Amino acid sequence: MRKLLLIMMLALPLLVACGGSEDGDSSTVEGAGDVLATIAGKDITRADLDAELEKIPPFQRQEFETPKGRAQFLERMLDMEALYSAASEAGMEKDQDVLDEIEYARRQIMMKHFYKKHIEEMAAPEEDQITGYYENNLEQFAEKDKVKARMILAENAAKAEALRVRIQGGEDFVELAGTENLDGSLKNEKGDLGWFTQDGYVRSVGVNKEFTAKVFQLNSGDVGGPYEIKDKGWALVKVEEKQAAYQKDLDEVREEIERRLLPQVREEFYKKRLRELREQYGATVVSDALDEIGSPEELFQLAQDTRDPQERIGFYKKLVEKFGDSEQADRAQFMIGFVYSEELQDSTNAKASFEDFLTLYPNSDLAKDAEYMIRALSGEVQELEP
Repeated sequence: MRKLLLIMMLALPLLVACGGSEDGDSSTVEGAGDVLATIAGKDITRADLDAELEKIPPFQRQEFETPKGRAQFLERMLDMEALYSAASEAGMEKDQDVLDEIEYARRQIMMKHFYKKHIEEMAAPEEDQITGYYENNLEQFAEKDKVKARMILAENAAKAEALRVRIQGGEDFVELAGTENLDGSLKNEKGDLGWFTQDGYVRSVGVNKEFTAKVFQLNSGDVGGPYEIKDKGWALVKVEEKQAAYQKDLDEVREEIERRLLPQVREEFYKKRLRELREQYGATVVSDALDEIGSPEELFQLAQDTRDPQERIGFYKKLVEKFGDSEQADRAQFMIGFVYSEELQDSTNAKASFEDFLTLYPNSDLAKDAEYMIRALSGEVQELEP
């Protein structure tokens, strides 16, 4: 299956060390504790499988949460372990290309952890930024009048009136809401509508200002109705609580404001720190490297070497623009969508980029993968292909 192979190949560096045992038999093990399979003298345990699944992005991981999916993932782990064992036996750890990639990976890992510890964890909004955001966006932190209520829905006015009489006679509204409700979901929740505002959405009703206006006229503990709800039936409503509109104070919303400000603050701190580090280490631009780039391979490598996702996208886009017919162009266009999706969590631009990919390179080997990414970004859940 193409999408499974793509995921496993992207995860190839993660799937080559799954523990060790005494046996060299390559066979799936059942009834042996946590051991799921063995290969080349190594055990693959349930914990190994779970750990590797955790390394896959959530929207891809859901493909492997069924027994069938986990079994397929285990088979691919065995494939990857077989490749690793063969590569090790062939002495690839001494190959210069391998050593170069290891050095590249070492640099990337060091930069990643430096960024986390010395930039990401140190960046935080200042008090004046928090206060300023609060004062300039008071309407975002204003709570409207709202009520908490329960509802019994009946098929006609006569049935609703009969229920109202029973309630007036002492029967419990909540119990009747759980036995006499026309609405199945409300019956399961004993009529609970939760909290809602006068102009907001109401569970099982929708946005219905005529209905909410009547409910808001009731006091806590009152039972109102029957009220006709078009195309649904007739309703009795009991108001359980009412809350008057109020302005949330700064302390109440401080954490929310900090979360909203953090991405911008972190980005500004990152750029400031980069300027300081460039000055500290004497960075000097001696020529316009982009104008002198002579091949798509150089552009692709620049993109791979760049830590900043936006800069990486810029290099990929330049490659597609300048060398649209090269062997690297379809990979570059695919990676634009991948970076938007996985690193920037920007599903809109990611989806658009994969759609551009299919327009520009419909015959590419990655076309099926682009189609899969579009489906995943659209929230579609596809069954694993056999």
